[in-house]
Amino acid sequence: MRIIGVDPGLVTTGYGVIDVKGRSHVAVEGGFSKTKASDALEFRLKAIHQDIREVIEEHKPNVMAVEDLHVRYRNLKTAIIMGHARGVAVLAAGEAGIPVFHYEPTRAKNLVTGSGRADKEQVQRAVAVHLRLPGIDNEHVADAFSIAICHAMMSDSPVANAS
Repeated sequence: MRIIGVDPGLVTTGYGVIDVKGRSHVAVEGGFSKTKASDALEFRLKAIHQDIREVIEEHKPNVMAVEDLHVRYRNLKTAIIMGHARGVAVLAAGEAGIPVFHYEPTRAKNLVTGSGRADKEQVQRAVAVHLRLPGIDNEHVADAFSIAICHAMMSDSPVANAS
């Protein structure tokens, strides 16, 4: 199974593509879509959508795993803007005909690091260990890989398959 994980953000949307081979997870590609704060919202969303669509077209994942919105936002406007970024990533999956699974960041952190409250550096180190990489420099890429790993672990779980 090939999974694309997405960490949506208006400034930086991270993505990580992994292959699942038995119980091992192999990194295929990780990267990010970056937009300029000075650009209008519609052009930033278009850029994110195009970048994710291109990754999907190139790597042909079977599924997308995307980070769900955080439970608490201090600013409602932030939640709405994050929803826009998630929406265009999910749209790219829909256009490609691949199913999308949504995971809370705390669930992915817990599965990957052992703690739902892990900080960014802990997530980066844990993801690098899971994928046997020397390191991951970008927190958004690490988060995207963690979401993909989370889906791989959840889809392999007897509990997930029983429901």
